[in-house]
Amino acid sequence: MRLLKVIYIGQYSHGTTSRMRGEILKNLLCPESFRVIDTHVPFNKSNRFWRSIAFRFKFGIAVKKINDHVVKELSSEFVDLIWVDKATFLTENVIRLLRNHTKKLIHFTPDMMFYANKSQSFIRSLNYYDVLVTTKKKEVEMYHTYVDPKKVYLVTQGYDPSIHRSQQSFNEKSDSVVFIGLAEPSRAEIIQYLIGHRIDVQLAGFGWNSFLKRNKNSPYLAFHGTVVSGENYSKLISSAKFGLGLLSKRFPELHTTRTFEIPACGTALLTEQNEEIRGLFEENEVIYFNSKEDLVKRIQYFLKESNELENLTTNGMSRVKSSGYDYKSIISSILQYSGI
Repeated sequence: MRLLKVIYIGQYSHGTTSRMRGEILKNLLCPESFRVIDTHVPFNKSNRFWRSIAFRFKFGIAVKKINDHVVKELSSEFVDLIWVDKATFLTENVIRLLRNHTKKLIHFTPDMMFYANKSQSFIRSLNYYDVLVTTKKKEVEMYHTYVDPKKVYLVTQGYDPSIHRSQQSFNEKSDSVVFIGLAEPSRAEIIQYLIGHRIDVQLAGFGWNSFLKRNKNSPYLAFHGTVVSGENYSKLISSAKFGLGLLSKRFPELHTTRTFEIPACGTALLTEQNEEIRGLFEENEVIYFNSKEDLVKRIQYFLKESNELENLTTNGMSRVKSSGYDYKSIISSILQYSGI
């Protein structure tokens, strides 16, 4: 059997979900003929100002460096597959060049591409792809306004079993709630309410400086740094009985990677209710809540009902393992849909 020649273009720093996907794709297809063009290399070499401009406006020196890097690293060799992970910063000219170097061009994004990450370069490039993979049901119809609906493939977010796994038994867990993620006003409001009701919270992520200053004397809040990834990520989640799977309020997000990573780490998922998550988990697999008041009541209830909580935690972990929410299953389905 001929080895497939594959190029993977995306952020490949350790701890990124894009690297997780890349490693799984490599192992599924062709460890010996798999090349990576790491867009984090030129991005990280840009100064902080131009990185900020890139995030906010999708242009500038950092964006140019990324595109120049992709062109430089792209060999003249024609390959079987080019997988582009989150092409927010890639120009139409670069995507056209990629199109001419491969039999199959796939784009994957775990993010919303028509809201905060909206990029005119990405929109102008949509028709060059054979398959556009999204995890956002709310955006499927938006893709359809630009391309043939058959090009759009909807999958769930996922988790990596080699990283997201239980590292502590239920009896070893602390009676705390863990949240790892960006600070947003709605998230800060919930966490403030939890510590105000004497519920221990383990917190990590960017943007929490002002929140931490306001609560520097709280005995119910522990901060674990701005970046917690890899083994440390799963260890922190595994250490607590509850994990908050808070959704962003900046755009209509219906589930997130935390939706699967928390149960996979053997911790009970605390999640807001919506139609999408209701289709992923049963009542006895996660803890649904409707308000911050309801959240506190449910945490207090399950802290008293330890056996029930342990059963629910086990059910949640079994669900993510048996329902194909892992990246290997998701990527396999993408390749099958793409005819690879």
